[in-house]
Amino acid sequence: MKNIKVKNLGQIKEADITLGDFTVFVGPQASGKSILLQVMKLALDGFDIKTTIKKQGFDWNGSVQEFMRLYLGEGMGNVLTENTTISLDNKQFHVEKMLRSKRGKNERLFLIPAQRVMSISNGWPNNFMGFAYSDPYVLKHFSENLRLLMEAGLGTGNGGSIFPKAYRMKKQFRDKLNESIFFDATVELDKKTPKRRIMLSVGNEMLPYMVWSAGQREFMPLLLGLYWLMPSQKLPKRDGIDYVVIEEPEMGLHPMAIQSLLLTFLDLNHRGYKVIVSTHSPVILEFIWAIQIMQEMKVNENYLFDMFNIEHKVKGIKDIFNDILKNKDFKTYFFSRKKDGIYTRNISSLEPGTEDEDIAEWGGLTSFSSRVSEIISNIMATENDI
Repeated sequence: MKNIKVKNLGQIKEADITLGDFTVFVGPQASGKSILLQVMKLALDGFDIKTTIKKQGFDWNGSVQEFMRLYLGEGMGNVLTENTTISLDNKQFHVEKMLRSKRGKNERLFLIPAQRVMSISNGWPNNFMGFAYSDPYVLKHFSENLRLLMEAGLGTGNGGSIFPKAYRMKKQFRDKLNESIFFDATVELDKKTPKRRIMLSVGNEMLPYMVWSAGQREFMPLLLGLYWLMPSQKLPKRDGIDYVVIEEPEMGLHPMAIQSLLLTFLDLNHRGYKVIVSTHSPVILEFIWAIQIMQEMKVNENYLFDMFNIEHKVKGIKDIFNDILKNKDFKTYFFSRKKDGIYTRNISSLEPGTEDEDIAEWGGLTSFSSRVSEIISNIMATENDI
């Protein structure tokens, strides 16, 4: 899949997205980013999705509207209309045809949803049927994968911590996440009670999930999702998965933690995944802008070591940074709200000096900062004159 085009999909009037190795979606709330990402998954993984829904005991009785309600969630059955068109690489995708098909491919796109914090309750991932039938499929499917990962033995055996966990990520990346999110606390399984649950070990205390900070609770299911995608350093990627979607990774996190997460996203790219991030964070776009300048200037990887404050010449990381700078392309799309609906715009240049406000203000993410700076400059000039 290189390109997806949709027309008249929910609030989206028209979208035309050509994916890079690392693609970013920006736009205000309720601008259709999540709907488009879920439809993208449906177009790639429709057979796998309908098979899973059936195995879980649900039936849509031949109704496309009912199927879409089961897939997208309650109230979303009318997202598709007779005027909706969806195409991947100029090949039309029809939900009706997919639902009638007798065979298809296994899952290719793994989606980490914005509602991921709901996947863990009382310190353990919920199973698929632990959710209401009206909850979105991507949340239920994501949570079920986390449950299976935990039940396969994560956090047990010798050196049984869940975080930090050797061989799941490079040590320098783990250290950055520790410095910005866990602060030398360790994530472990509760070994004092029969109840299986994830706990935070701080000093001599074991803290249950519900008393963690909001950022730590938001991050935990994302961390487990990353573990699922990174079986080990020797096995670079999950077999069959080509695309990774991460919705709003910044939720609950300090900008320092977002910077640390960016390292793991680059690692996913290097492992061979196409990464798609939906975000409201200017930190992520600032990083994309800097990477593109580095690529244009053909600089070496030392600048990335400096950006992330990592010691130079760590071989495994040097390989990642070198690959990113030489071989990966980055794209950014803005979901722009017009009177008749949402249109996507390619703002990949992220050029601050352009007269195009959508590009210069990075889809509106920097407009407030720019306005504040201008007002403060005017205040200083006016007051100094007085």
